[in-house]
Amino acid sequence: MSHPLNSKPILVAMDFSPYSAAALKQAVWLARRTGTPIVLTHSIPDFSKSVHWGPYEREVNQRELHDRSETAMRRVIGDLNAMDLDVTFRTLVGEPFVEITRAVQAEGYGMVLAGTRGAGKLEQFFVGSTAKRLIRKCPASVWIVKAEHLVPPKVILAATDFSEVSFKAVKEGLKIAQQADAEFHLLHIIDSKDVPEDLISRVPEGSTLRQEINDEATKRLDTFVASLSVDRTQIQSHLSWGTPWQEIRRIAKHQAAELIVIGTVGRSGIQGLLLGNTADKVLDTCDCSILTIKPDDFVSPIEPIANL
Repeated sequence: MSHPLNSKPILVAMDFSPYSAAALKQAVWLARRTGTPIVLTHSIPDFSKSVHWGPYEREVNQRELHDRSETAMRRVIGDLNAMDLDVTFRTLVGEPFVEITRAVQAEGYGMVLAGTRGAGKLEQFFVGSTAKRLIRKCPASVWIVKAEHLVPPKVILAATDFSEVSFKAVKEGLKIAQQADAEFHLLHIIDSKDVPEDLISRVPEGSTLRQEINDEATKRLDTFVASLSVDRTQIQSHLSWGTPWQEIRRIAKHQAAELIVIGTVGRSGIQGLLLGNTADKVLDTCDCSILTIKPDDFVSPIEPIANL
């Protein structure tokens, strides 16, 4: 199972706001720890189909916007003063989440970083549902950086449903925690999907269904932690009952987590912790930065373009 940052460049989505500056700062920290190249990208509108100008005006405006984008990214790289890093840039033309996804498909970027404000305040580059669409449709790992948090994160929370992708996410969170010398918390949330079909018939006398479910989940969590092959003292485990997004938010707040790491598909391919409403609510209601990890066999619904 490969690490998302093993020699694969980091793509940083820029809109030149303080929020994308926070994402770039996080990317610089990652790059210095892993030796990974950084590619800045800025998306500009596609004027080719505009009805407001003729062909000449469309071409002139497109070229002007492209030149402004390139100039701005050169300035950002210059301001970094990071001669120790490999930092390049590219301008994309079209809808941001679509073009970023296609760039990942074409170039194999290991991770996309982008910035936003705190809970419920998706702004600037992430107007509307761009962040959520990247999380759902971009094949790379996606790190949504909240500008309010420190670099590197000092408290990390990873959620698991015992699926293969959550194992991958937890391993990624542990690696970041080790690089950042951060506290690492592991959370499993018990809900109705965790009840084995035959458990009711196996409840012993003097026990309760809830106790049996809790004991079963505790054993599975212990087995999961053992499978990580790390010093158990590096992991603070939590077992919780409730709705996944609510419990993730509650535990993250209680532990003052600065980064949540989670897989985007769980439970053997069925909608997991970060699909549907849960993805939106975690992103909208948690003040943490969020790193989402894709399964190895993830296929984006966005068609790639050859020779991007």
